[in-house]
Amino acid sequence: MPELSISALRVVRAVAAHGSLSGAARALGYSQPAISRQVAVAEKVVGQPLFVRGVRGVRTTRAGELIARFATETLASLDRLDERLDEITQGPEVRVRVGAFPSANAALLPFALARALEQQPRLTFAITEASSPQLVQQVVDKRLDVAVVASGPGLPQLAMEGLRIAPLPGGELTVGVRRGHPLSAGESAVPVSELAHLPWVVGKGGRDEPQFGAWPTLTDPHIAFRTRTWHSRFGLVAAGLGICVIPNILAPVVPEKVALVRVDDPNWLGRLIIAITRNDGNEAHEIIVRALQNSPDDEE
Repeated sequence: MPELSISALRVVRAVAAHGSLSGAARALGYSQPAISRQVAVAEKVVGQPLFVRGVRGVRTTRAGELIARFATETLASLDRLDERLDEITQGPEVRVRVGAFPSANAALLPFALARALEQQPRLTFAITEASSPQLVQQVVDKRLDVAVVASGPGLPQLAMEGLRIAPLPGGELTVGVRRGHPLSAGESAVPVSELAHLPWVVGKGGRDEPQFGAWPTLTDPHIAFRTRTWHSRFGLVAAGLGICVIPNILAPVVPEKVALVRVDDPNWLGRLIIAITRNDGNEAHEIIVRALQNSPDDEE
């Protein structure tokens, strides 16, 4: 085989794939004259034309088809070689199955996975979103490796015997109001009594899917809207059509037009957010749990 450079093989493959010198130039980030020079060098090395120039681009000769096919196979082999070398120096990729309830999946988990990747770039993830009871069962059944679940008043009792439990920050609840709303005027917590007669935007889902309703200790709240997604809730609140309960873990992704207000309620005992894993001592799972335990306040 003639001594074609790796660069020349990439150029020949790109010209054949795009059917034009300009298309290959755009794909590779080269100038068109540079592509022309590389093709000329390749044709000189091979000793025959690789492309036939036409008004609407180029087409490969029989030699060009052969070289383009060889280039595809060779470059794919080189890519696999790079991957194997990476595995030797950094270790093989480690796939971790993670899950969280919807609000944790929207902010807490993504930021944690980003921190985990900074520590171990070879991690890859499969992400599941489900209710806390479903997540616990999936960890028990070994269908998930790490899960973020919620526990506390108003939520189903979770059977977590035999699992490793790690408390996480961000279990506090706040109330989302339209920015400029009277409740957002001060920095101090708002007495729960001021929420009693305001219109609420609450969650909507199946029977086995716990949803955020109005503030937990209100006895007869005025429910103005029920909606399935946080995007809808945020939109209704931003439009001034109601207020809603927002877990503090969502703070990094709350829209600018929605303000978060703390609530002073001595009767509210609070909820816990927990990371659960099996007690198998897996290093990759521990990396993710530690990343989850980092304060979300670090994300600005």
